[in-house]
Amino acid sequence: MGSSDCEYDPDETPGQWVPGADEEKEHRGDKPPKAKKEKKAKKTKDQRANPDFDDVPGYGNLAFRADTEFMPPNPPPGPQGDPPPMTFTDSAQLSEEDCKQALEKYVESQLCFGKKPAQECTILKTTGVTALHYVLETFSENRSTKKKKKPYKGGHIDGPENGTPPMPWEIACPPKSEFKDDKIKKEVPHTAKVKKCKDCKGRGWETCDECDGWGRVECDHCEGGGRVPFTDEEGNEGERDCPFCMGGMRRCDECGGDGRVTCEDCEGYRKLKCFIQLKVKFYNHKDEYILETTDMPDELVASVGGNVLFQQELPMVWPIASYPVAEINAQSAKFVQAHRTKWPNELIHKQRQTLRGVPVTEVEYKWEDFTSRFWVYGTEKNVYAPDYPQQCCCGCSIL
Repeated sequence: MGSSDCEYDPDETPGQWVPGADEEKEHRGDKPPKAKKEKKAKKTKDQRANPDFDDVPGYGNLAFRADTEFMPPNPPPGPQGDPPPMTFTDSAQLSEEDCKQALEKYVESQLCFGKKPAQECTILKTTGVTALHYVLETFSENRSTKKKKKPYKGGHIDGPENGTPPMPWEIACPPKSEFKDDKIKKEVPHTAKVKKCKDCKGRGWETCDECDGWGRVECDHCEGGGRVPFTDEEGNEGERDCPFCMGGMRRCDECGGDGRVTCEDCEGYRKLKCFIQLKVKFYNHKDEYILETTDMPDELVASVGGNVLFQQELPMVWPIASYPVAEINAQSAKFVQAHRTKWPNELIHKQRQTLRGVPVTEVEYKWEDFTSRFWVYGTEKNVYAPDYPQQCCCGCSIL
């Protein structure tokens, strides 16, 4: 058996209340109410009565719905000693033929583009650059707890008689994978108790709000009189029995005529399992910086393939300090410093920084009397050509 304030019986098989059960009913008022045109709004979770579930030592005054965060252990120290060697590779450039083939392939993929400019154009100049895409990721974890209740349908209960509940950060909960957002919920060991459902007073049912427990409502067609006016084929007016009810009353649609509905809190099982729920949230915080010197929109660089020039994965990374482009060193230092203190309620597990070189070739070309530019970018050789001269189905020029 559990503790004295727990209603857990390991030999008990909870039964579920069902409509029609021979139990006492409750009526509100001295007669059935009028049928409501709109159903009465059901209780929200905040309006439902919570069971008497005492606070658990070490967990403070928890609520049933609001999560309470627990501060993590001390964060790992910053990187110690000398930084490891940082070796940077380079990124390849494209030839004129590569650029022209990329443009032809791009035009073929566009339903309404004319092919002639791509096939007949003359490449005037190509300028190859390496766009730099720097990303810093910090993989961290946050833990919070709250009181939780759910219908008790039988089964083992791990209560305080089995030991002292561990504190939130003492519970093993490894991530399914690193550098990905995730959320895991689990029961804190030794915190469970079985309590009588307070919302339905342990009966498994609640009085129906639509009929006030009568199982029937006053008919809204005859207004409870049982008869309605009618006119026969010869034009004579009179009254007849209402076809929608019996004697002015009809069965309540909400409860099916029983006058009671199943308690939503305990689902008719009369008891609730109460426990402390631990919620573990894993975050992959990411900041990125793009250095791209042509007139092509910078954001295109982030979504395409490139060459990894440098990557480092450590509990806490060193900022890049020796790359030949000063902007990258400065941005890396800025991001690394910010990530060390940006999320005080989270435990940092690991950091990863990646510097990619994305090939970008700016191409100046001429077709007939039209001169413009397009860009080939990424290892996929995507094309950005906002001024391509034939962009409509008839092949006309947009100059």
